[in-house]
Amino acid sequence: MGHYKLMFARKFRELESFHSELSNYSLIDASATLRYLLLDSAPLIDVLNKEKQLPITYRVNNDPWHDRPDDLLPVLEWKEINPSLSLNPAELKKDAFLKFKCFYFLQQPYTVQDILKFYAYVRGGIHLDKGEEKFQPLRDAFQTFKLNGLSSLDHSMRGILQVVLTTLRQYKEALLS
Repeated sequence: MGHYKLMFARKFRELESFHSELSNYSLIDASATLRYLLLDSAPLIDVLNKEKQLPITYRVNNDPWHDRPDDLLPVLEWKEINPSLSLNPAELKKDAFLKFKCFYFLQQPYTVQDILKFYAYVRGGIHLDKGEEKFQPLRDAFQTFKLNGLSSLDHSMRGILQVVLTTLRQYKEALLS
């Protein structure tokens, strides 16, 4: 178990570093670390928490999506995941957090997991093949829409990083004990 604790401590420091930098490259690097912690076949958080069974939850902005008129078809809808901007934050277990919808493009919902995979596998260069159909809409959304010079997906990724880092800070000592 000592090896896993060392890995967690290292990954936690990486996330803190990526969060303090918040460049496009740091978001790509953060996605690889988040994938290792949350998504891999044996996510490090799950391995460390197997014995302890800590009630780890991720606090997100659970404000409702805006109502839209029936005659209006939005191209993109984005919601800040950061709970500090929410009137209705929610605590979600890991699986619910990964399935949390934080982005719509051409009325197709995208989850935290979709955004993480897009950054880790496509932007991070693991799967650069342009033929990967499931990521094409996210590629289009990333290329097309900017807010303050950043892609809406960058804003989503920053929010995801903030939520995970806040959660891990809360449980770090217990996971490493």
